[in-house]
Amino acid sequence: MGEVIKTKSGYYIRYYDAEGTRRMRASGKSSHAEARKLLLTIEADIASGQAAPQPAINEALTVTELCERFLSTSHPRAKDPVAYREAAMVGLRPLLPIIGKTPLHKLRRKDIEAARDKLSQTYRPNTVRACLRPLGAALSWAITQELITQSPMAKLPLPRKEHCSDRLTAEEATRLLEVAKQRAQSKKPTKLHYSLFIGISLAIRLGLRRGEIFGLRWQDVDLSHRRLTVARSYEGLPKNGKVRTLPIPIPLLEELSQWRSICAPSLLVCPLGKMGMVAFQQIVREAGCPYVSRPWHSLRHTFASLLIEQGGSILALKELLGHSSVDMSLIYSHLAPGALAAEVGKIKL
Repeated sequence: MGEVIKTKSGYYIRYYDAEGTRRMRASGKSSHAEARKLLLTIEADIASGQAAPQPAINEALTVTELCERFLSTSHPRAKDPVAYREAAMVGLRPLLPIIGKTPLHKLRRKDIEAARDKLSQTYRPNTVRACLRPLGAALSWAITQELITQSPMAKLPLPRKEHCSDRLTAEEATRLLEVAKQRAQSKKPTKLHYSLFIGISLAIRLGLRRGEIFGLRWQDVDLSHRRLTVARSYEGLPKNGKVRTLPIPIPLLEELSQWRSICAPSLLVCPLGKMGMVAFQQIVREAGCPYVSRPWHSLRHTFASLLIEQGGSILALKELLGHSSVDMSLIYSHLAPGALAAEVGKIKL
């Protein structure tokens, strides 16, 4: 018996052909019922000896050309389509020299596994995952375009994801804020340095993600009630699509109040965009902080670590960081031995 599968990109049908080979293809239908009707029609044709319609095979289409076609299409689910394409192209760069010239209709699971293993000899697990992720998306898209019937990458085991553990100590975070503030409030302050200072403060004091920092608008900031709403990541929704409202700590409140009059008439709190990384690294070096590969994420990690070390709860951290589940917040539980000891001490025997 075949089945209808609902995915993010639409309804797919899976069935066995006359030779007993399992097939999967996009239905092109807008509802489960319509996809089911198509499936029953195909199964009836197979039972009566008629071949089920198959996508026309383009023998000249290579994996590289497929990826180029995929990236040139619209990506409505991406928070930032331009950034998505850029990241995908960077990810594919080490992979395509290995399998890019392979004709799409000849690409097999073993080819992708061999490419994965070869990349793993040079790159870290997260980088290998970043290389394979856009390929998987392109192959899924190829099914919707009826270029292939099923993805050779389906359920392919990927290297175990490594969680970033880079963080600053409380002393390093304090120095970083001081240096950033000194640059922002110098005799000749620039909007770049002031934006960096406010961005760093938002990351260290509230744990905002980079996209949330650079997507924060003044209309999302309520200084009179000391709260801000995380409603955007760059120009799209926050991660997981969850909007959250956070209290503004007093130091950050004062910094935002001073910055608002200088920043006007900008709609964004940090009108820096994605630029300024050179200036950011200069501030990090001047503050004597260690180099990290993902500086904005390390500041978010610093906030979470310091909150737990100083007595904050895991559940509160989950809400502040906007995690989709408490499991993501539990990676910080080892930083709270004092809190765990207090809980164990509640048992009276």
